[in-house]
Amino acid sequence: RIKNAVNGLNTILTEFLSLGKLEEGRITASPAPMALPECIHEVHQELRTLFRTGQKLDYQHSGPEMVKLDGSILKNILINLISNGIKYSGENATIWLTTAVAEHKMLLTIRDEGIGIPYEDQKHLFDRFFRATNATNIHGTGLGLYIVKRYVSMMNGSIHFESTPEAGSTFFLEFELPEND
Repeated sequence: RIKNAVNGLNTILTEFLSLGKLEEGRITASPAPMALPECIHEVHQELRTLFRTGQKLDYQHSGPEMVKLDGSILKNILINLISNGIKYSGENATIWLTTAVAEHKMLLTIRDEGIGIPYEDQKHLFDRFFRATNATNIHGTGLGLYIVKRYVSMMNGSIHFESTPEAGSTFFLEFELPEND
């Protein structure tokens, strides 16, 4: 319980610090060559203590492994989306993560087996401080997806999702890659 409480407080502090830096314009994207599978592995290792009994991350990649993106911002996006998948899914659930690089684009998909997002709440999902009506008993600030959307936009990407209540959510991200990569 102590570990969970510390992780929860750390998440809250990180979100508020990230929000402050974003709003002050102190965060900018600095694309650099990075190995995508290595980035995913590092995030997975960082989050391994959050996984509930039997939960696992299933990662698949296709295409070139090297991409030119801001690795730090991408890690923050992944940490938020994967930890949401963990938080909103039950024991023995799988979080599927796929990355694909082709034709100067990187596609990233994260799917969980969680509680899903009520249809009437979906239009507000990326709003600041918004919490879905079925998430009131699960810790969170309502800032994570707001910050993720800002980060994705900062990297000239796009994000959208599909969700069915009681059947999970899938987030789709797309990033343009420079042509010389």
